[in-house]
Amino acid sequence: MHTTRKSLGLLSLRLEQMLQRHGVLDGQVQMESSKTGELSVELQHRLAGLLENKAELKGLIEVGREVRRGKPLSPAVMNAAQIMMEEVCGALEGGKTKQ
Repeated sequence: MHTTRKSLGLLSLRLEQMLQRHGVLDGQVQMESSKTGELSVELQHRLAGLLENKAELKGLIEVGREVRRGKPLSPAVMNAAQIMMEEVCGALEGGKTKQ
């Protein structure tokens, strides 16, 4: 899979919008400080097997932001981020994740 910066940047924006709708990110697109380190029970269920806590989710968000800022990232990191973002977005939409 060849990941482009543009496609990964757009996917990361989609992920952030979805996280805002689920109350994980606030209006300034920052992590909500309540229950630091924990995801809601609903999100824990949806993201089971993908992400375990907010720290992992924050790392994924940061990779997307780095891409949008034009920071250098290896193709392997970009490909892994793309796959993970696609799976997390699918889980947040209530769909099945890729297996």
